[in-house]
Amino acid sequence: MKSSELRGTGSVFRFTLIQTVKSKAYIVSAVIMLVLALLVSPVLQLINGGSGEKKKVKSSNIETVYICNGLSFLAKGTDITDLTGMDAFSNVKFEDLGSNLPENTESMSIEEISEAINKADREKYEKISKELEDKGSDCKDAILHAYMDDERGIVVEIVRVAGSEVKDDECRELLERICENLDDYKIKISGLSEEELDLLAYNYTVEMNYLGEDGTISAAVDTGIGSTQFGVAYAIMFIVAMLCIMSATQVATAVVTDKSSRVVELLLTSVRPMALLCGKILAMLVATLGQYVVLFAALALSNKLTAVAFGTKTSYLSSIIPKGVLSNLTIGNALIIIALVALGLVFYAVLAGLCGAMVSKMEELQDTLKYFTFTAMIGMYMAIFAIISMQKSSTSGFVRFCEVFPLTSPMTTPGARIIGVVPVSYALIAIALLIVLDFLTLRFAAGVYEGLITNMGTNLKAKDVIAMARNKKNKGGTK
Repeated sequence: MKSSELRGTGSVFRFTLIQTVKSKAYIVSAVIMLVLALLVSPVLQLINGGSGEKKKVKSSNIETVYICNGLSFLAKGTDITDLTGMDAFSNVKFEDLGSNLPENTESMSIEEISEAINKADREKYEKISKELEDKGSDCKDAILHAYMDDERGIVVEIVRVAGSEVKDDECRELLERICENLDDYKIKISGLSEEELDLLAYNYTVEMNYLGEDGTISAAVDTGIGSTQFGVAYAIMFIVAMLCIMSATQVATAVVTDKSSRVVELLLTSVRPMALLCGKILAMLVATLGQYVVLFAALALSNKLTAVAFGTKTSYLSSIIPKGVLSNLTIGNALIIIALVALGLVFYAVLAGLCGAMVSKMEELQDTLKYFTFTAMIGMYMAIFAIISMQKSSTSGFVRFCEVFPLTSPMTTPGARIIGVVPVSYALIAIALLIVLDFLTLRFAAGVYEGLITNMGTNLKAKDVIAMARNKKNKGGTK
């Protein structure tokens, strides 16, 4: 492309950007995105119980808590009421209903002892439940029922009369405190030292190794990614895909709008068609990126304000974001990701711009935009399948192909770099191929855009555009 073909790009860029930002559609969509971003964090916080750090209960309405202890390891010599001791419950009376441990346990098996405890526990539980039920809504008592379940393990529940003055918050806090101390007590009665407990806390690492001909052992490396890595890669892929589709669609819309309103004819008097296309592409990319910047800034602000409003160190939204998700986001990786996304945006935007130039009316745009949609869907679905395949192996041939293939690399490789499963060499190859593709696409656009943008007649098809490019090339060769 000659430099004269791009002369006037800045003027078109400024004109298109100003017109786009001033348009009602852009303003409405930006406001909707802003409102949704501001509401996400507080709404999630409310749905998941409000404050991430529950407010401490200062006083309790409970008068008496009846202890129905069906835990066999606590039934002998230990009262479960020893596990309470919070200031909020200092005025609460804890009444133990007695040990469920049967006599003459020396002659009984473990199964027989457990069955006897459970039977006595059920009898006491049913008796005290009937007494509380008879008191009705005026009842300020509750039952603390602890027992073993074959499927659920240790179950600790608070039972109170429905509609009584015993509140959920105080019951929840009492249960949390008891469960914390149950864990401490289990460790205490185990008789294990801190070193032995640390040993039990270690995770297991399982490996499969192969014995080579020379007698050396080589490990079979598992290259699959975990669920957290999958979530990060998929989220980044989805964001980039939506960014490509949104910006490219806006480019096509802007081209058709200028063409149908005859504004393009005025612009062509001072700038070349290629400068017109490049200016519009750059303007729409900046406008779309601006919306995303506002979106993420509003999301971060909402997240911060939510934590302050609910009196927590972190909001619920922060708690569900995997820790260390950006640990691989170095300056080098950031530059690689920016280059991949920018080059991908340019390709899809040029393709959409050509589709927009093939028609003369806005209602005809969908007919030619199918070429862009088909190409974008191929890239997006291949990227999805590649990320799904990473769960089994991040080094498979299909995954490696998608990491360098120009249609999929802008969506696949950025997330793969973030989670650290694609080598730098593959990322650089992807960038090089995208540069070549963008150059060829822009060269093709430079050859046909003038004819497309000035065509106000019958809608053109893909074969017409290709024929137009061949004719211009042949004419150029005969000069």
